[in-house]
Amino acid sequence: MSHPVGHPLRDRIAVDLVEADVEAAFSLVDLAEAAVGQGNSVFAADALERAEEVFGDIEGRLAGLGAGARTPLAELAAELRREIDLAKLHHSRAKRRAS
Repeated sequence: MSHPVGHPLRDRIAVDLVEADVEAAFSLVDLAEAAVGQGNSVFAADALERAEEVFGDIEGRLAGLGAGARTPLAELAAELRREIDLAKLHHSRAKRRAS
């Protein structure tokens, strides 16, 4: 995401941090999905827990941004939320099948 001229440095840094957190959380979801596929439920649960923690950080940072910067990032966060929820569903189903 480009940063408009005139925005305070702290806002630009906050945007960069949110973008990095979103990328990290999506990677954790991917790791969890791969672990589910390999039958490693413990690792999948840990990766999903960490993705949830990162998502909480994202929400906190988004709350501190102005509407102009927050809107596109909020859309990314919503997509991340869907992916985390879907991965949790897959994990839950895999655990039930394994039982």
